[in-house]
Amino acid sequence: MGRRPVRLTEAAMSLSGAGLLARAIFGQYRLMTRIRLQAVSFCSFNRSLVLTTEISMRKLPCLILAAALAAIADAAAAVDEDKPHGRICFSLAESGPPEKEEPFRLSAAPGPGKTVKAYIDASDKCTVLLVALTKDGKLANGWRPQLVQVAEDFEETELPKAPVSWDWAAASAPFDFYVLFLSPGSKDVDELTKLVTAMQAPKADDRLVAMQTTKLREIIGRISNDKEKTNQAPMAEPEVGGVFRGAAFPWRQYAQSINFGDDNAGVLILSSDVAGKAAPAP
Repeated sequence: MGRRPVRLTEAAMSLSGAGLLARAIFGQYRLMTRIRLQAVSFCSFNRSLVLTTEISMRKLPCLILAAALAAIADAAAAVDEDKPHGRICFSLAESGPPEKEEPFRLSAAPGPGKTVKAYIDASDKCTVLLVALTKDGKLANGWRPQLVQVAEDFEETELPKAPVSWDWAAASAPFDFYVLFLSPGSKDVDELTKLVTAMQAPKADDRLVAMQTTKLREIIGRISNDKEKTNQAPMAEPEVGGVFRGAAFPWRQYAQSINFGDDNAGVLILSSDVAGKAAPAP
């Protein structure tokens, strides 16, 4: 079976090429940097060495670029593009004029008119679950979970689907995003479909929603804790961002990927605990 053709993103470069470029830049930088040790003042009980590093400041941008490209290459290395994989990016949008949108960070400040969005695509057909949970297992900000069928060949899907909106107008308790990529044949899809559909009622009783959320946590925990059948990874917040005003948000530049398969769910967790978070306890 042939290798899946390389698809260019808005970044207009391949990740493997980024790794090679990073290595080349670092090689040149190493030749331009001279390090010498100078022995300085001696006294009866003290001897010190000062490490003086002479760096051409004009080359500093190259070093920064190389580090960024190397980080991108390393992140991509964990995803096998010959196998089914999906991508997701969260963004923070703000109504205008002008309208603004930027990569989402859990450290971002909420405010009037701000909403959280998610952009998803995948190489193969799959079902994707998105939910934000507080540390004590409640729905963050009352945001209803989303379950969507994603088409193959990287067809873009945006969540949440109208009329649902993830408004982020006021400060809230710390929360984590859970993203599950499931193959169409997964035995969990039917159960999740029924549960998430029932949770969309806007005026549902709070006690009922709490029970449904507990059930959802149990399903996520069951899937995620099966280490032999789950490919799980923490999501990293974007190191470099930008605010896009009145223009299409280039979300694929900031997306993170995960493999999934018939017997393996792909699970990504964007946690307010910087180091990542384990699956929710059942």
